[in-house]
Amino acid sequence: MVRQLQLPMVAVATFAIIRLIDHLVVPRDFGLSSRAGTAYVASQQQQQHAPCPTVMPASATAAPLPVVGAASAAPPRRRREPHFAIIGFPVGIDERNRARRQLLRDLWYPEYANLGPDERVRCEFVIGLLTYQGDGHEEAIVEQLHSEHVEHRDLALVNAREATRDPYRGDPKCTGEKIIAWFQQCVVVHRGTRFFIKADWDSWIHTMRLEVNLRTQLAPRAGPLYFGNTLWCSYSLEDFQPCGYGFGPLQAAGAKKAECPLLPKGRNAIGPYPYTAGLMWGMSYELVQWIAGSRLVYDFWQNASSRYEPPYWVKGEDSAFGFFAHIAPFPNLTPIHWGWHIVHDGYEFRSPSERGLCTQHISNTTLAVHSMHTPADFQLVVHQLRERCDATCEQATLPFTVDGLADLCQRNPNIPKAYSKCANVLPGTRMADDGSAANLPMPLRRPKCSSVGSNVPFIAAKKDGGTIECKDEEPSKARQLYALTGKST
Repeated sequence: MVRQLQLPMVAVATFAIIRLIDHLVVPRDFGLSSRAGTAYVASQQQQQHAPCPTVMPASATAAPLPVVGAASAAPPRRRREPHFAIIGFPVGIDERNRARRQLLRDLWYPEYANLGPDERVRCEFVIGLLTYQGDGHEEAIVEQLHSEHVEHRDLALVNAREATRDPYRGDPKCTGEKIIAWFQQCVVVHRGTRFFIKADWDSWIHTMRLEVNLRTQLAPRAGPLYFGNTLWCSYSLEDFQPCGYGFGPLQAAGAKKAECPLLPKGRNAIGPYPYTAGLMWGMSYELVQWIAGSRLVYDFWQNASSRYEPPYWVKGEDSAFGFFAHIAPFPNLTPIHWGWHIVHDGYEFRSPSERGLCTQHISNTTLAVHSMHTPADFQLVVHQLRERCDATCEQATLPFTVDGLADLCQRNPNIPKAYSKCANVLPGTRMADDGSAANLPMPLRRPKCSSVGSNVPFIAAKKDGGTIECKDEEPSKARQLYALTGKST
């Protein structure tokens, strides 16, 4: 009996001792700081004297409980303002291209205060994640690109093949697939950016002058914009090739008749139309967004990306983007021509046989210069631009030589006979036949499919024993998504 009474007494005594320790000892050894331990003791004492609060049901919108360490966490990052303009250089993956990227980072980035990964004008080196053959890159290339991207934050890694190879010119040349993929990425990643510039890897752009002139001359304008230095050609969609080049619409119209029929399907070429030379051209967000989301461009891109032998897209990416702009649903859109004294090849970097209208000395009107080959060439450009364009020059307006469709079409009464878009700004003018009505294909069918009747253990069309029925879109819907004025469906 005595032993039975001793057991409850021992239990009561043990409980009393533990409670006494809880009140007297700050529980540092349990992972709490001195301040947290003191708060713990105070809360224990408060619980003994205060009535228990009423527990209310948790609200679906109640704030989450605080997380340990949240008080010392960094404040949320402030949203960065969109870049004003982004310059994209389609470049390769070999050591020569890597060295060129680093040269531009070392020499070009520090030269202009508005240029850099987080500045008003951003540069991105556009690299495809697939080889020309459609394979993933080797492990060493993947590791190098990852390290470079983490360190510099200026690579645009896109889901496209690296440059396709023109057998006549040896080196990879056509980067069109990458540029389309870059545009698709930019529409989302850089929404809010006003202008997108494509430049060749051997170009140097004076970004202070670029920003000043884009802000003063183009940013105030409404609607899509396309600018650079214009050339002219036609395009054979079935051959994936431009043809019939010229410096103007009349020269290109004659060249179309003489040269395009030489291509296997060249008699169906569309044009002539203007495009901008590849050393530097730009588009506003609206036009980039249309190209990125166009069914016709998507079908063209997918068709091209699955080809490894003729007819295939190995030539003329700049002329293809001019073609996309030509068939876009913007009646008054035409590239604005800046002038060869403003955007040009460098005189010192071209051989005597290569020098012509496009080749100029660097001067106080130079905005972009092209055709540099070595670090010494780039250093010469830096020296001459510093010497010939001071702070006042940087702020000067560089007027366009041909400023828009109306300006172009009124320069010669024969231009409207060759260039179809002139009819959009010259009332009473008959639209020139550029071949698009007969030769521009409609996008591939995109029917809507659904299951009809009782399901079967597989997916197949009804004619094959399945339950799937597909119906074409309404013609009006197809026309709206195609967005080409005057094209029948």
